[in-house]
Amino acid sequence: MPLRDNELARRHEGTLELRPQPMRVRWSFNELLASDGHELRISFICSVRALSDPTERKMLEEVLLGSRQALTDDDLAAHFERALAPSAAKVAEKHTAAEWAGEALAEELTKALRSAADAVAFGCGVELLPPFQVEVQSPTYQRQRLRTMQQTLAEQQTAGQMEHVSRAAELLKQFQSIRVAAPDLSPGRVLGQISPSDRGAVLQTLLLAAAKQGRAEQLWAVAGPYLVRIEMDSGPARPQLFPLPPTLGPLRSISSLEIEGTRRLAAGARSGFMLIDPQNPAEPQLYSDTGVESPLGFNQIVYWARKGFVASHGDRGIVLWARDRSDAPAATLRPSRFLDPEPMLTSDSGSTHTAGPRNLRPIDDNTLIFSAGAKLFATDLEQVQPIPSQSNSEIIAILPDERQMLIVHEDGMLCGFDRQSRAVTCLSRRGNRVRAAGALPWLGSQRLLLAADDGPIACVGFDDPLVTEYQSVHRGMRVVSGSSDLVAGVSADRQRLLLWQTWDGRQPLTEVYLTGMTRHRIADIEFA
Repeated sequence: MPLRDNELARRHEGTLELRPQPMRVRWSFNELLASDGHELRISFICSVRALSDPTERKMLEEVLLGSRQALTDDDLAAHFERALAPSAAKVAEKHTAAEWAGEALAEELTKALRSAADAVAFGCGVELLPPFQVEVQSPTYQRQRLRTMQQTLAEQQTAGQMEHVSRAAELLKQFQSIRVAAPDLSPGRVLGQISPSDRGAVLQTLLLAAAKQGRAEQLWAVAGPYLVRIEMDSGPARPQLFPLPPTLGPLRSISSLEIEGTRRLAAGARSGFMLIDPQNPAEPQLYSDTGVESPLGFNQIVYWARKGFVASHGDRGIVLWARDRSDAPAATLRPSRFLDPEPMLTSDSGSTHTAGPRNLRPIDDNTLIFSAGAKLFATDLEQVQPIPSQSNSEIIAILPDERQMLIVHEDGMLCGFDRQSRAVTCLSRRGNRVRAAGALPWLGSQRLLLAADDGPIACVGFDDPLVTEYQSVHRGMRVVSGSSDLVAGVSADRQRLLLWQTWDGRQPLTEVYLTGMTRHRIADIEFA
């Protein structure tokens, strides 16, 4: 019967069979003490060979094998340990743990253990052969070193943070002094006066200060029949679902409205919209429009103080409801009145539809602006006036700024629509295809959040060259939105909601798999 890998000798049919090659054996000694009281763990490894001389064979059989059928490496280790353990302990206490951490004492330790092992081997028919290997570890010393390193790093980090805070304070003071000296300059133009190497730090500091000083806004989402509130006051994000009445069909959009000083939400659905009190979401007021059969939904709702609520719909057009009458529209502006047959657009679900009205915004008390495909229009709900556009690419978003409307095209063209002159001016152009756009409030103005097909969310300003990013593994966000303290994005599959702190875009603060709760994809999000 052949010897196993861990056997040095075996009795077989009345004869003793020896392994012709040496076998590696390991000894481990724990809970030893160094001279400074630290715990040591020592390992000793060498080769052991059985001697074939008859006298040596007889000693091996009597001393090591005894009544066993086979002699294993564990048997050898146990026999030698009685002599090696005291020797290891004696050598260990001669030096400190720090001295044992190096390799200078390896020879001394090897010599002591070999001497003790050779004395045992002499009387049991085996010999010890190289290579000899010793390993010394001190878990208590390693923990002490780790604590020391952590303390040192913490001190260095604190010093770095203090320096950063001091530098940020200086830059912020410089920013504020420029604004005082030139109050007509926009925040972006003031940022452009700062040294290019310092602009990022100034922007980060200003965003952080705005987040700490501003009033935190609630994040809302719509998915299927649900209105979802994302709680972020403490700990991880906690979605809270509010099922809304199915009367008007699936939800398509969510808008934040200010109605005479009162904040309300408007959830666009297939056949109308729901006006919702954020403090009591379970009891919405329904505004319906049953005039046109369509698979689409109302994609934008605004409060137009002059007349009431106005909403845009890809097939129904622009619809007006009087504030005190919710059962039927007060006026409608159907797409056939201002659109020629348009090329079909493909939605995220793969269905196709006509490029109907969307991105509805009030210009003033008398005029609304909206887009349809690549075209731009102004209307008072009686007449529709085409506005010359700077791009033939679809308009992704129209975002209000204090001086103008910001228009974002799919091909990356960024334009401004002047409220007074009604002229459209090309401001800049991004190189990537834009999937979604939103606004990030900043010092009474805003910066643009742009989600492209193949990169992170870019944060850009019109009056300065600084571009910052909100990074994640996701690409092609379908919806993006910003508040004073958070940036939110909806993933390309519309199943996940990602959140970043405004001043730190290196990685998401949290990611919420909302579809796992709602069983429906996310249609839209809004801060309110």
